[in-house]
Amino acid sequence: MTLDRDQFFGELFNENSEAAESAREQRQLAYEERTIKRVFRECGIAVKGWRQFVNECRNATGHQNLNFSWFNNSFSFPARLCGRRIPKLHELTIVDMFKPVDKNRLAKAVIRSLHAQAIDERKAFVFVFPVVRTMYCAHNLNSMCDESGVRWTLRVNNSVLAVESTVSLFAAIGPDWYTCNPS
Repeated sequence: MTLDRDQFFGELFNENSEAAESAREQRQLAYEERTIKRVFRECGIAVKGWRQFVNECRNATGHQNLNFSWFNNSFSFPARLCGRRIPKLHELTIVDMFKPVDKNRLAKAVIRSLHAQAIDERKAFVFVFPVVRTMYCAHNLNSMCDESGVRWTLRVNNSVLAVESTVSLFAAIGPDWYTCNPS
């Protein structure tokens, strides 16, 4: 099948095309793999068998890239790992950060992303996202909020949403959750 010039450029710039959807899925999978490798590194775990992990992930999920589904089913990490890029976070101001939950752009974006990924925010989660070149995470791990470190915490009733760098959270979590044979 050949496309004429107009069809070609129409498909190229169509955000709803199959090619665009496939590209978004591949970008998300690549993001998930980088995030998983970051978790291991920042928790202080030196992995020597990445190839074994890739093979296990491919057998379990059918994807070449390490992904959150495989990670969450294979390891006893203290929370469900999830995440994605959130557009326009670099535009947040200090005023945006201190607004109540229903008007807080960051909290709304995280909650919307959690719902899109079918994550129950009443259960422990760590949602990883980049802001410019730094990786941050939003989480509801109350025990980690007692650790020393710099974090922004939003409390609503008995719920907490804490935002901090992945470096500080993953260092506080440490390597205790990891066993050499994940499956």
